Amino acid sequence: MIMMNKRTWMHLLVGTALAVVLALLVNKTSDVNHAEYGEIGSLLRQLKQIDAEWNVDVLRSKTGLNASYDPVASPLPVIESLDELLRSKTNLFWRGHGDSGERIVPLLDNYRQLMGSKVELIDRFKSQHSILRNSTRYLPSAAAEVLAAWQAGERDGLVSAVDRVLVDTLVYTDTPEAGLVARVDESLAQLRKLAKSLPAETAERVAGFSAHAETVVRQQQLGDKLLKQLAVLPTARALDELADMHALEHEKLLVSQQTWRWVLVAYSAALLVALGWFAWRLVASYRMLARVNQELTRSHAELKESQVHLVQSEKMSALGQMVAGIAHEINTPLAYVKGTFEVLREQVAPVAQLAANSVQFAQMLHLPNEQRDRAQLQTLAHQFDKSTREVSGSRVMDEMGQLLADGIHGIEQISEIVMNLKNFSRLDRAKVSEFAVHEGLESTLLLARNLLKNTVEIRRELAFDLPKIQCSPSQINQVFLNIITNAVHAMPAERAEPGVITLRTAREGDDMVRIEIQDNGSGIPANVLPKIFDPFYTTKPIGKGTGMGLSISFKIIQEHGGKILVDTEPGVGTVFSILLPLRPREPGKPDNAGEPALLAA
Repeated sequence: MIMMNKRTWMHLLVGTALAVVLALLVNKTSDVNHAEYGEIGSLLRQLKQIDAEWNVDVLRSKTGLNASYDPVASPLPVIESLDELLRSKTNLFWRGHGDSGERIVPLLDNYRQLMGSKVELIDRFKSQHSILRNSTRYLPSAAAEVLAAWQAGERDGLVSAVDRVLVDTLVYTDTPEAGLVARVDESLAQLRKLAKSLPAETAERVAGFSAHAETVVRQQQLGDKLLKQLAVLPTARALDELADMHALEHEKLLVSQQTWRWVLVAYSAALLVALGWFAWRLVASYRMLARVNQELTRSHAELKESQVHLVQSEKMSALGQMVAGIAHEINTPLAYVKGTFEVLREQVAPVAQLAANSVQFAQMLHLPNEQRDRAQLQTLAHQFDKSTREVSGSRVMDEMGQLLADGIHGIEQISEIVMNLKNFSRLDRAKVSEFAVHEGLESTLLLARNLLKNTVEIRRELAFDLPKIQCSPSQINQVFLNIITNAVHAMPAERAEPGVITLRTAREGDDMVRIEIQDNGSGIPANVLPKIFDPFYTTKPIGKGTGMGLSISFKIIQEHGGKILVDTEPGVGTVFSILLPLRPREPGKPDNAGEPALLAA
């Protein structure tokens, strides 16, 4: 059983391993989610397009084509949202693909870092360009304030110098060339030189105007520097690298998937071959099992038949041991019947003479009067009267009636013994019928009467209100006879104490009856008690027993769904308790008889 369990576990482990390998191969060959891959490509294209449009909006803001900075600021939330979506889609798509995800994630991080730098530069550009635009717008007003503050002579020289600074600065903001910076510086130098000869208030205004012009130039230069930094940020190239890496890893994934599909095909073919082989083995095993089952069924039927004949042999053995006593039991009423019929033969002679005289006298009476012989008629009448008186006076008829009644009683005794022998010795294949327990005990005592006579006293404590049980009567009677015979053998005739066998019957619960057969014999030794139900085990001398009586009895009670309990004490006696159900056990119902209960005091 342990080996079978180990083999079963081994088969389960092998089957589980094969199933796990198959599941892994199926997972390796599962279709790539092309929809998710397409979404990743679409996100990359959207980011690249937004990045290009963002650069254009920055230039438009620089040149003043945009009325506000909203076009520069508006792409930022969209870019952040698309970046988060791209990262989540990428992680979801490449999850479980090992190195592919490890190669793509750094590119995503690089793109995010570049985009962060670009956002920072654009924020700085917005601040710088705001200052530039405000300073540029205020510059003409500052020039007008300078001119308004100076109304005296030499005004034309001041106007010319201020106009020159204003024009050169505005031209530089429109066309920021390096040569124009020098012109603006030269114009500012001349204006500052001229301001030294001007009144303090006018000189102060000239200094403010010059400072605004220098601020415009510095902010213009700073804006040009920021635009150059934005221009060299490789965000578009980072997106291209990310898209190329996605395409490359996707191609590798498709190639790997195709390879694993070929592996799956080969593995599936091997599994099919193995399953075919196992199926062939299973069919062969099933056929062999069917043949073995047929042989077991046939062997079981033969065994059941052997058991029937074994039971029959034990019956014959028991009858053989009692044949002398049974012959004596039959011979006694037979001798009585024989004597009765011999007496009847002697008593029949007067009756026969009376019948003969009656016939002669009746024939004479039937003759016509002229043919009658009166003397002969008187003689016949005298003989008839004499025979009648003899039969009537000797009470022959009463004696014959009594003799016939005694003869019939003797024949009935013989018939009862023969009928019990017939019922006991017939080849019984468990024919079930209603059975009265006390009648079975009495029938068994009748068969064993010669064995019990003058040696054992029978005491009865029977419950005659017991319901009849459904069983095989001859088999139950055989059990009774086996146990009673063993009880008699346990009480040797030479001992001083008289032998007593007590028969008890009672209800046992709602669905069983109890039959107890108790003796005051020698009891069963403790070393013998565990073996009493073993086949062919006997403590009797050779020729006195087969060793099958109690074994067959236990088997009979077990097949009836009952139990045998044994309680013994050496030197005191033994009680065999038989428990039988009122109804036979249902086919297929578990047998609760189990092992016999053996108790030794």
